[in-house]
Amino acid sequence: MTGDDALEAAIDDLVHRGCDLADAGDHAGAAALFRRAAEQGSALAWFNLGNSLRALHRWEDAVRAHEQAAAGGEVDAWLNLALVLLDLHRWPEAERAARRAIALGDTAGWGPLGSALEEQGRRGEAVAAFRLGAERGDLAAAVQLAWALHEDGEDTAAQAWMRRAAEGGDAQARAVLACWRWDATTDAALEDELRAGAEVYPPARVDLAHLLRATGRVEEARSTLEAGALRNEEDTWLPLGNLLLDEFQHEVAAAAAYRAGIAAGDLHCHHNLGVLLLAQGDVDGAVEQLLLGAEGGDELAARVLREVLEEE
Repeated sequence: MTGDDALEAAIDDLVHRGCDLADAGDHAGAAALFRRAAEQGSALAWFNLGNSLRALHRWEDAVRAHEQAAAGGEVDAWLNLALVLLDLHRWPEAERAARRAIALGDTAGWGPLGSALEEQGRRGEAVAAFRLGAERGDLAAAVQLAWALHEDGEDTAAQAWMRRAAEGGDAQARAVLACWRWDATTDAALEDELRAGAEVYPPARVDLAHLLRATGRVEEARSTLEAGALRNEEDTWLPLGNLLLDEFQHEVAAAAAYRAGIAAGDLHCHHNLGVLLLAQGDVDGAVEQLLLGAEGGDELAARVLREVLEEE
């Protein structure tokens, strides 16, 4: 074996061992091995290093690794570079990387391109990019197209594209479709679909709880929402608080759920907590919560705040 052959074998060994660690979830360990291989001039190692660094949320380092991979001829790096640049909200750069990926034949680049365009306010171009990706068989782009059409009120077309993604094996698309159908029909026959979706799409868990509550299974609705709460799913806290208050009259537990929802990022919980505090006679606490909700853009919180202040 020549020296070059030995070096190539050593690099391959590092990359393979790194991939095994990455598959096992040890991205820090994988990154160390990929870096050793990358420093020997392996574009593939730079590519894998970028993926592990992204998993570690080391965004800027991931950008540099993917740039090295792309410069070394690893064409797949352009798509992953676009994804990291999207993580960093560097929209024009993400657009350029996605366009480069597409030019090199990567049909999965249309979705990231659409995202970059949409974030730059170029809605029409974004939808066109999602459509091109979806028509070329990219399930992720089909989901993005479905959401864009749904937001535009084109529900029939949105459901058709979401269904295509679901039929292609996208479990989350199947869950989203079930939620859309539940919102439109409140059909109890959707229970199995919502159950299947609850583990991959938190709104499906919430809709399942609503279905259970509507069909008289209040305790199961509670346990369903509590399962989401244990995962700190943002969507879960508000309906859990409402259920605890309305069905079980547990004001303390309901308030705790609303506060947890606020901590998780659900600004609508400010309104519900404010109304609860108002009912308990804590006007100052209620005003504080309603004000926070109003400042976050919750129109209902703003309306109730105005009514409270007028009464004062």
